[in-house]
Amino acid sequence: MTAKAYPISVIGLCFFLLACSSPSPKYMGIKANEQTVSGVRFDVYQLHNNAQVIRLSGRLPGGYSSIKLAAITAIEQATNCKVEIATVEGDTEVINAVLSC
Repeated sequence: MTAKAYPISVIGLCFFLLACSSPSPKYMGIKANEQTVSGVRFDVYQLHNNAQVIRLSGRLPGGYSSIKLAAITAIEQATNCKVEIATVEGDTEVINAVLSC
């Protein structure tokens, strides 16, 4: 591999991995339900009364609180259940919540 090809390959791999959604082991094998809220794409995974949402793109002004609200909306749209707000935990990339269906 040439010196120039290696960095380009690594950069390409990084972009590929950034576009992927990989849930925690608990949700492996469950098909993601993609939702878009306020221009931000999310993958939502549901297992019984639990959900995990992974942000795939974009950021919103307002930091975590804006992402959290958009993620809750994405979960509720994908699952047709209400999120129990007190159970929401995570960061700007991955959020977990308990559902009330």
